[in-house]
Amino acid sequence: MLNSAVQEKINIHPLDHQAQIKERFTLPGSPEELRQKFLALQTPDDLASLLNLTYPRLAHHIYRVPSDKKYKTFTLPKKMGGERTISTPISALKIIQWKLNQILTAVYEVKPSAHGFVPGKNIVTNAKAHAGKRFVLNLDLADFFGSVNFGRVRGLFMATPYNLPAKVATVLAQICCHEDKLPQGAPTSPIITNMLCAKMDSQLQRLAKECRATYTRYADDITFSTTLKEFPEALAYAIETEDGDKLLLGDRLLGIITENGFKINEKKVRLQVRGNHQEVTGLTTNEFPNVKRTYVRQIRAMLHAWAKFGLEAAEKEYYQKYEEKVKFSLKKKASFSQVVKGKIEFLGMIKGKDDDLYQKMLKSYLKLKKSAPVTN
Repeated sequence: MLNSAVQEKINIHPLDHQAQIKERFTLPGSPEELRQKFLALQTPDDLASLLNLTYPRLAHHIYRVPSDKKYKTFTLPKKMGGERTISTPISALKIIQWKLNQILTAVYEVKPSAHGFVPGKNIVTNAKAHAGKRFVLNLDLADFFGSVNFGRVRGLFMATPYNLPAKVATVLAQICCHEDKLPQGAPTSPIITNMLCAKMDSQLQRLAKECRATYTRYADDITFSTTLKEFPEALAYAIETEDGDKLLLGDRLLGIITENGFKINEKKVRLQVRGNHQEVTGLTTNEFPNVKRTYVRQIRAMLHAWAKFGLEAAEKEYYQKYEEKVKFSLKKKASFSQVVKGKIEFLGMIKGKDDDLYQKMLKSYLKLKKSAPVTN
C-alpha cells in the first residue's frame, strides 16, 4: 500500500489503489460466461480452474495455511456502544475471494428490494424509496454476518437455484467462511448474504405489497414505509404497558425473518412518523434523501479550523477528538485533507454534484489545498 503522502502527490486514493489491484486479478469472460461456468461446476478441480488456480494450490490456501496467517481480526467500536469484530483476509486467500466475488456477482439475481452491495445502488437509492412517507419502520437483523455459519453457506450452494455437488459446495464454503461463520471484512461476505436473503427479500416484498407498503433492505437494515393513515398491523403495532406504549412486530413479519434463519435486534426497532425526524440508512428522508445538519456543520468546522489554524493544527485537533472512531488496524490513517475531501464528496453523492452547498465547500477545500504546504 502506498503511503498517504505519495498517494496525494500522484492523486491516487487508497481505494483507487485497491481497485487497481482487483483489476489485476479480474477473471476473463463476460458475466454471463462466468455464470454459466459456475452453474456447470462438477468437481473441486472445476472450481479451481474457474478461479485460475490448480486445485492443489487452492487446497493449500484454504486448508493448510494457518488461520492466523489467513486472517487479521480486530474490533471496532459500534455507534450505539459495544464492539464489532472484523476479520479480514491478509493472505492470497483475499485474492481468491476477490475472484470468487466476481463470479458470485454474475450469478446473483438482484432483488428489486436489495440495495446494499449491489452495483448501481447505494444508501441514497435505499433512502429515496422511503422519502416523504407518513410512516417509516426500521429494524436491524442481529449479528448479520456472524449468524451465517459454514453449514448455511454450504447449503446455499447445494440448494436451488445453484444445485452444485456437495464437494464443490464444501470448497466454496471453505473459501468464504472463517471460524465456522461469514467473516465481516471478507470480499465474499456481502454477496453471500444477498444470495442467502434472496428468498426472504421476495417474501417480504410480497408482504409489503399486501400491506400497501414499500420494502427495502440494505445489508442488515430493513425498512418498510407507507402513506396510509394507519400503519399496517401485519408489519407492526403498539400495545399499552405499564411503561407506556410498546412497539411489537407483526407475526407474519417476524415469521418470515425467523424461518430464514435471522433474528431481530430489538434495540433498533423504531417506527418514525411524519412530522418527526425520519431517517433511513443514516439519511434524512422526511422530504428527500439528505445528510444530517450535524454532518454539514462538521465539514464547515473542519474547513474553518484548517483556514484559521493551518493544516497541521487542524489535523492534530481532529485526531485527538476522533481518535477512537478512526482506528483501523489494517489501514494507514488517512490525512486530514483526505478526510475533508471524502466528507465533501459524500455530500456531493447525496445532494448531487450540481448542488450549491457541495460546490461551495469543494471550492473552499481546493483553495485551502492549493495553499497547503507540500509534505514529503
